[in-house]
Amino acid sequence: MSNTLADISDVQDVLAMTLGVAKTHVLGVAAELGIADLLKHGPRSVAEIAATTKTNQGALLRLMRVLASLGILEEPTPGMFVNTSKGRLLQTGAPRSVRHYAMLMAQECLAASWPCLLHSMRTGESTFEKTNGHGIYEYFRMNPAAGAVMNQAMSEMSSQEGVAICDAYEFAPDLSIVDVGGGRGGLLLSILEAHPGIRGTLLDLPHVATEAQEMLAARVVDRCKIVGGDFLREVPGGGDLYILKRILVDQTDDTAMAVLRNVRTAIAPQGALLIADPGVESLYGRSFDMLMLMIFGGKLRSESDLAALLEKAGFRLTRTMKTASAIHLVEAVPI
Repeated sequence: MSNTLADISDVQDVLAMTLGVAKTHVLGVAAELGIADLLKHGPRSVAEIAATTKTNQGALLRLMRVLASLGILEEPTPGMFVNTSKGRLLQTGAPRSVRHYAMLMAQECLAASWPCLLHSMRTGESTFEKTNGHGIYEYFRMNPAAGAVMNQAMSEMSSQEGVAICDAYEFAPDLSIVDVGGGRGGLLLSILEAHPGIRGTLLDLPHVATEAQEMLAARVVDRCKIVGGDFLREVPGGGDLYILKRILVDQTDDTAMAVLRNVRTAIAPQGALLIADPGVESLYGRSFDMLMLMIFGGKLRSESDLAALLEKAGFRLTRTMKTASAIHLVEAVPI
């Protein structure tokens, strides 16, 4: 059988896909070393960066050339590197920074779980606890350094997604919002600062709620209530708008139904529910769907999947919206 250029290109593409793990860890190491920060003010030599990061110059050159092939860096002259627009997303504190998210995806606990994905394929269950001995949140509580990376990654994503949600969704000026599983409060803070007439309640597990209190108290304490609790048991009542951001993706259908029914019990008669999850149709969404299966046994759901789940929980899907982020919005009302 003769090989055409197209055949050879397909082989090269598939071979590169088999080394996708290399991309994850090259990005993670680059983020941990702070390479994008070191290039913030312009080109620098690999020798300078190796000296600053205390790394082997030859090994670092190879890593930086992989980053260049990924479009993260450019090498305008041999051994000199500069950030691209993608590279600047790995800078600490940059607009839309994903530095800590890149570090999170390269964490040892996730790297150890992916080889057991076949178990999830056969059972539909998580592999994370099987490979790490604990669920992910307990793992991060027991490993504070890894937990700090996770918290920073979630804060990065929450802040930029909060801005995107505020731009995409028209919030009534005098709402009472309940952010269910709101983490450290990045989304609720974005909404309250953009809408001075809105009041908010954040629900999360008690130890997370304590961290949210620290973030929110200094800026919106007069309009925000922090509640420690478990959304699988109960959610605060009487809200006009309940938000579930990156919550249902963590859940099996059974636990997702429990969350939705708890919201249905609590919501005001004329209230609304806003579900904010990554869109399933993008490459990121499809890959994230596998991540959710591996970690939680959860999944991203299509619009029709959500509509069916919502109906069983006593809601009617009213509309969907894209945002200027990976997040898609699904609005529903009680029936």
